Amino acid sequence: MIKIITREEAFKRAEKIKRENEILYGVPFEIVHRYVDISDLIPTQRELERRKLEIVIEKTIHGYDAPVIVLEYNGKYYLLDGHHRAYARKALKLGFVEAIILRPLKPIKINIEESVEKQGIRKLDDLRIRGNCIL
Repeated sequence: MIKIITREEAFKRAEKIKRENEILYGVPFEIVHRYVDISDLIPTQRELERRKLEIVIEKTIHGYDAPVIVLEYNGKYYLLDGHHRAYARKALKLGFVEAIILRPLKPIKINIEESVEKQGIRKLDDLRIRGNCIL
């Protein structure tokens, strides 16, 4: 069974990720809620599941609107949660995605840039979609 996150769950998840990062890095983070250009998103995972993507695309056509969760770091937007949601909006040629943005309030070193570089992912187009088409 494929689980699709709700708007409320996305905001709760963002708060949880915020708290985890504050503990991990020892600095406060803020949350900013706004729209982000899809082309500015840098994925942090390599693959998407085709079946889930097709379901998310279908739900998005019918108004599904759970925001993605993003880390803003060194002027870039790293997609932490919502890869299928962001890719679905891109596939539907929607230019922006609603985002819950996490930002550290003090300078810190996060290895996210190195991590995505090692995976060879710089934009949503770099993601692989695995699985068979069902629609």
